[in-house]
Amino acid sequence: MAFPSTPQPPGWHHSIVRPDRIPRSLPFTVYPKKAKLLLLLVVSLAFVAGGILMIRDGRTMGWLCAGFFGLGVPVFLVQLWPKCSYLTVGEEGIEFCSLFRSHRLRWSEISEFGVYTIRQHGLAVARMVGFNYSAEHRRASGARAFSKALAGFEGGLPDTYGFRAEELVRLLSDLHRERTPMRRVDPARPG
Repeated sequence: MAFPSTPQPPGWHHSIVRPDRIPRSLPFTVYPKKAKLLLLLVVSLAFVAGGILMIRDGRTMGWLCAGFFGLGVPVFLVQLWPKCSYLTVGEEGIEFCSLFRSHRLRWSEISEFGVYTIRQHGLAVARMVGFNYSAEHRRASGARAFSKALAGFEGGLPDTYGFRAEELVRLLSDLHRERTPMRRVDPARPG
């Protein structure tokens, strides 16, 4: 089975998975929750409207508010497009995309998946899926080390695609374990 580069048009033989269903066949594609994106869009629009009202009242802070949240409006609108953000899981690995920028990883390039917590001012605001690369993946070692120091993982998925982070980690870990040959350790050679 070839590793698809993007979600394919109707007729392509892979399933689109709802988070309430565990996939039974590969490849499958999952997308970010539309409700979350719509909520963020509405919040951005509300702050833009508030900024405009502030501008009308002569407050210069209104320009900053309207401008900053105005930048979010096209971002959230674009993310509603199905090919903008997705996770495709196949026999050979995963492909994830955010804002039309996709990244492919073979199962053999990943050593493990796990959950990390994004915190702001000490408060947990989101739980996300992280992963560490295997020795086979040699690119961007400096960025990987920085990411590992920051989040505890060398890389991460941009969304949880409607799953709880723990559920997605369990699913990806199971698929990874099934599709990655066991690394044999020679007892004569240390680690």
